[in-house]
Amino acid sequence: MVYVFLFIIFVIICFAAGWYTLGTILTVIAVIIIVAAIISANNDNKKDEERKRKEQELKAKKEEELKNVIIPAYNNSRSELINKYGDPTKEFILEKYDINKEIIAFEKTNRVWICGKDFPMGSILGCKFSDNKKVVKGQITSTTKTNNKNMVKRAVVGGVLTGGAGAVVGGATAKKTTVSTQENDKVYHDYTIIINVDSLSDPIIRIPIGADGKTVNEIVAMMNVIINRRRTY
Repeated sequence: MVYVFLFIIFVIICFAAGWYTLGTILTVIAVIIIVAAIISANNDNKKDEERKRKEQELKAKKEEELKNVIIPAYNNSRSELINKYGDPTKEFILEKYDINKEIIAFEKTNRVWICGKDFPMGSILGCKFSDNKKVVKGQITSTTKTNNKNMVKRAVVGGVLTGGAGAVVGGATAKKTTVSTQENDKVYHDYTIIINVDSLSDPIIRIPIGADGKTVNEIVAMMNVIINRRRTY
Protein backbone atom coordinates (compact mmCIF):
# COMPACT_ATOMS: atom_id res chain seq x y z
CA MET A 1 0.00 0.00 0.00
CA VAL A 2 2.88 2.39 0.80
CA TYR A 3 4.49 1.71 -2.59
CA VAL A 4 1.19 2.38 -4.36
CA PHE A 5 0.85 5.70 -2.56
CA LEU A 6 4.42 6.69 -3.46
CA PHE A 7 3.81 5.68 -7.08
CA ILE A 8 0.72 7.92 -7.26
CA ILE A 9 2.67 10.83 -5.73
CA PHE A 10 5.45 10.32 -8.26
CA VAL A 11 2.98 10.35 -11.17
CA ILE A 12 1.44 13.58 -9.88
CA ILE A 13 4.89 15.10 -9.58
CA CYS A 14 5.63 14.09 -13.18
CA PHE A 15 2.57 15.93 -14.50
CA ALA A 16 3.21 18.90 -12.20
CA ALA A 17 6.81 19.17 -13.42
CA GLY A 18 5.75 19.02 -17.06
CA TRP A 19 7.04 15.46 -17.63
CA TYR A 20 3.86 14.55 -19.45
CA THR A 21 5.36 11.69 -21.45
CA LEU A 22 6.75 9.94 -18.38
CA GLY A 23 3.56 10.57 -16.43
CA THR A 24 1.44 9.19 -19.26
CA ILE A 25 3.62 6.07 -19.58
CA LEU A 26 3.43 5.43 -15.83
CA THR A 27 -0.33 5.94 -15.89
CA VAL A 28 -0.76 3.48 -18.75
CA ILE A 29 1.44 0.94 -16.95
CA ALA A 30 -0.63 1.35 -13.77
CA VAL A 31 -3.87 0.85 -15.71
CA ILE A 32 -2.49 -2.27 -17.40
CA ILE A 33 -1.41 -3.69 -14.02
CA ILE A 34 -4.82 -2.96 -12.49
CA VAL A 35 -6.67 -4.55 -15.41
CA ALA A 36 -4.39 -7.61 -15.29
CA ALA A 37 -4.99 -7.91 -11.54
CA ILE A 38 -8.76 -7.73 -12.04
CA ILE A 39 -8.65 -10.37 -14.78
CA SER A 40 -6.46 -12.62 -12.63
CA ALA A 41 -8.80 -12.21 -9.67
CA ASN A 42 -11.80 -13.07 -11.85
CA ASN A 43 -10.01 -16.15 -13.18
CA ASP A 44 -9.18 -17.23 -9.65
CA ASN A 45 -12.82 -16.76 -8.62
CA LYS A 46 -13.99 -18.80 -11.60
CA LYS A 47 -11.53 -21.59 -10.76
CA ASP A 48 -12.67 -21.54 -7.13
CA GLU A 49 -16.32 -21.69 -8.18
CA GLU A 50 -15.57 -24.53 -10.59
CA ARG A 51 -13.73 -26.43 -7.85
CA LYS A 52 -16.64 -25.97 -5.44
CA ARG A 53 -19.11 -27.06 -8.13
CA LYS A 54 -17.14 -30.25 -8.80
CA GLU A 55 -16.89 -30.97 -5.08
CA GLN A 56 -20.65 -30.57 -4.70
CA GLU A 57 -21.29 -32.82 -7.70
CA LEU A 58 -18.96 -35.47 -6.30
CA LYS A 59 -20.61 -35.23 -2.89
CA ALA A 60 -24.08 -35.56 -4.43
CA LYS A 61 -22.91 -38.54 -6.49
CA LYS A 62 -21.51 -40.27 -3.42
CA GLU A 63 -24.69 -39.61 -1.45
CA GLU A 64 -26.80 -41.02 -4.28
CA GLU A 65 -24.56 -44.09 -4.55
CA LEU A 66 -24.73 -44.57 -0.79
CA LYS A 67 -28.52 -44.31 -0.76
CA ASN A 68 -29.31 -46.36 -3.86
CA VAL A 69 -26.47 -48.90 -4.02
CA ILE A 70 -24.32 -49.26 -0.91
CA ILE A 71 -26.99 -49.20 1.82
CA PRO A 72 -29.40 -51.60 0.01
CA ALA A 73 -26.56 -54.05 -0.67
CA TYR A 74 -25.45 -53.81 2.96
CA ASN A 75 -28.97 -54.38 4.27
CA ASN A 76 -29.40 -57.43 2.02
CA SER A 77 -26.12 -58.98 3.19
CA ARG A 78 -26.96 -58.32 6.82
CA SER A 79 -30.46 -59.75 6.43
CA GLU A 80 -29.02 -62.93 4.91
CA LEU A 81 -26.76 -63.42 7.92
CA ILE A 82 -29.56 -62.82 10.41
CA ASN A 83 -31.92 -65.14 8.56
CA LYS A 84 -29.23 -67.80 8.55
CA TYR A 85 -27.92 -67.55 12.13
CA GLY A 86 -30.51 -65.57 14.10
CA ASP A 87 -30.27 -62.26 15.91
CA PRO A 88 -26.72 -61.08 16.73
CA THR A 89 -25.58 -61.43 20.33
CA LYS A 90 -22.71 -58.99 19.99
CA GLU A 91 -21.48 -56.94 17.07
CA PHE A 92 -18.74 -54.45 16.25
CA ILE A 93 -19.16 -52.11 13.30
CA LEU A 94 -15.66 -51.07 12.25
CA GLU A 95 -16.84 -49.24 9.14
CA LYS A 96 -20.37 -48.07 8.42
CA TYR A 97 -22.38 -49.85 5.72
CA ASP A 98 -19.71 -52.48 5.03
CA ILE A 99 -20.53 -56.01 6.16
CA ASN A 100 -16.91 -56.97 5.49
CA LYS A 101 -15.81 -54.53 8.20
CA GLU A 102 -17.95 -55.99 10.97
CA ILE A 103 -17.51 -58.63 13.66
CA ILE A 104 -20.79 -60.32 14.64
CA ALA A 105 -21.32 -63.10 17.19
CA PHE A 106 -24.37 -65.36 16.93
CA GLU A 107 -24.46 -67.17 20.25
CA LYS A 108 -27.56 -69.30 19.60
CA THR A 109 -26.02 -70.94 16.52
CA ASN A 110 -22.39 -70.78 17.72
CA ARG A 111 -21.22 -68.81 14.70
CA VAL A 112 -19.06 -65.71 14.41
CA TRP A 113 -18.73 -63.43 11.39
CA ILE A 114 -15.28 -61.85 11.18
CA CYS A 115 -14.82 -59.20 8.52
CA GLY A 116 -16.33 -61.07 5.61
CA LYS A 117 -15.65 -64.61 6.82
CA ASP A 118 -18.02 -66.97 8.59
CA PHE A 119 -16.62 -69.30 11.29
CA PRO A 120 -17.95 -71.79 13.81
CA MET A 121 -17.06 -70.47 17.25
CA GLY A 122 -15.13 -73.66 17.95
CA SER A 123 -12.61 -72.74 15.24
CA ILE A 124 -11.36 -69.64 17.12
CA LEU A 125 -8.05 -70.74 18.66
CA GLY A 126 -6.52 -67.52 19.95
CA CYS A 127 -6.76 -63.75 19.96
CA LYS A 128 -4.34 -60.96 20.81
CA PHE A 129 -3.50 -57.46 19.66
CA SER A 130 -0.39 -55.52 18.66
CA ASP A 131 0.25 -51.80 18.95
CA ASN A 132 2.49 -50.12 16.41
CA LYS A 133 2.52 -46.94 18.46
CA LYS A 134 4.40 -43.78 17.66
CA VAL A 135 5.84 -41.53 20.36
CA VAL A 136 6.35 -37.85 19.60
CA LYS A 137 8.63 -36.10 22.07
CA GLY A 138 7.25 -33.01 23.75
CA GLN A 139 8.59 -29.65 22.68
CA ILE A 140 11.35 -28.19 24.88
CA THR A 141 11.14 -24.49 25.75
CA SER A 142 14.00 -22.63 27.44
CA THR A 143 13.50 -19.39 29.38
CA THR A 144 16.35 -17.28 30.73
CA LYS A 145 15.65 -15.22 33.84
CA THR A 146 17.81 -12.59 35.54
CA ASN A 147 18.05 -12.42 39.31
CA ASN A 148 16.97 -8.76 39.74
CA LYS A 149 17.71 -8.67 43.44
CA ASN A 150 21.25 -9.85 42.85
CA MET A 151 21.70 -7.29 40.04
CA VAL A 152 20.76 -4.38 42.35
CA LYS A 153 23.34 -5.46 44.90
CA ARG A 154 26.04 -5.72 42.23
CA ALA A 155 25.12 -2.31 40.84
CA VAL A 156 25.44 -0.70 44.30
CA VAL A 157 28.78 -2.36 44.95
CA GLY A 158 30.03 -1.38 41.51
CA GLY A 159 28.97 2.22 42.09
CA VAL A 160 30.89 2.42 45.37
CA LEU A 161 34.08 1.05 43.89
CA THR A 162 34.22 2.57 40.41
CA GLY A 163 31.45 5.17 40.14
CA GLY A 164 28.82 5.14 37.41
CA ALA A 165 30.79 2.87 35.11
CA GLY A 166 31.16 0.41 37.93
CA ALA A 167 27.40 0.31 38.34
CA VAL A 168 27.01 -0.73 34.72
CA VAL A 169 29.64 -3.40 35.05
CA GLY A 170 28.13 -4.69 38.24
CA GLY A 171 24.66 -4.89 36.66
CA ALA A 172 25.96 -6.69 33.58
CA THR A 173 27.38 -9.48 35.71
CA ALA A 174 24.06 -10.24 37.42
CA LYS A 175 23.29 -13.93 37.78
CA LYS A 176 21.10 -15.44 35.07
CA THR A 177 19.20 -18.72 35.27
CA THR A 178 17.96 -20.74 32.30
CA VAL A 179 14.95 -22.94 32.95
CA SER A 180 13.98 -25.60 30.40
CA THR A 181 10.50 -27.09 30.34
CA GLN A 182 9.33 -29.99 28.20
CA GLU A 183 5.76 -30.75 27.18
CA ASN A 184 4.41 -34.23 27.77
CA ASP A 185 5.23 -36.79 25.11
CA LYS A 186 2.35 -37.64 22.80
CA VAL A 187 1.62 -41.30 22.08
CA TYR A 188 -0.28 -42.24 18.91
CA HIS A 189 -1.62 -45.80 19.03
CA ASP A 190 -2.18 -48.01 16.01
CA TYR A 191 -3.79 -51.26 17.14
CA THR A 192 -4.19 -54.45 15.15
CA ILE A 193 -6.22 -57.42 16.41
CA ILE A 194 -4.75 -60.82 15.52
CA ILE A 195 -7.10 -63.81 15.54
CA ASN A 196 -5.86 -67.37 15.13
CA VAL A 197 -8.44 -69.68 13.52
CA ASP A 198 -8.51 -73.40 12.78
CA SER A 199 -7.55 -73.16 9.10
CA LEU A 200 -4.39 -74.52 7.48
CA SER A 201 -4.72 -72.28 4.43
CA ASP A 202 -5.43 -69.03 6.27
CA PRO A 203 -4.84 -69.42 10.02
CA ILE A 204 -4.37 -65.74 10.91
CA ILE A 205 -6.82 -62.86 10.57
CA ARG A 206 -5.45 -59.35 11.06
CA ILE A 207 -7.91 -56.57 11.77
CA PRO A 208 -6.58 -52.99 11.83
CA ILE A 209 -8.42 -50.91 14.43
CA GLY A 210 -6.39 -47.70 14.70
CA ALA A 211 -6.34 -45.77 17.95
CA ASP A 212 -9.62 -47.09 19.41
CA GLY A 213 -8.33 -48.94 22.46
CA LYS A 214 -11.80 -49.46 23.91
CA THR A 215 -12.98 -51.40 20.85
CA VAL A 216 -9.77 -53.45 20.90
CA ASN A 217 -10.34 -54.50 24.50
CA GLU A 218 -13.99 -55.39 23.87
CA ILE A 219 -13.25 -57.51 20.79
CA VAL A 220 -10.38 -59.36 22.48
CA ALA A 221 -12.56 -59.96 25.55
CA MET A 222 -15.37 -61.40 23.41
CA MET A 223 -12.95 -63.65 21.53
CA ASN A 224 -11.51 -64.90 24.82
CA VAL A 225 -15.00 -65.82 25.99
CA ILE A 226 -15.55 -67.75 22.74
CA ILE A 227 -12.22 -69.53 23.16
CA ASN A 228 -12.99 -70.37 26.78
CA ARG A 229 -16.26 -72.01 25.67
CA ARG A 230 -14.65 -74.13 22.94
CA ARG A 231 -15.10 -77.31 24.88
CA THR A 232 -18.88 -76.86 24.75
CA TYR A 233 -19.12 -76.40 20.97
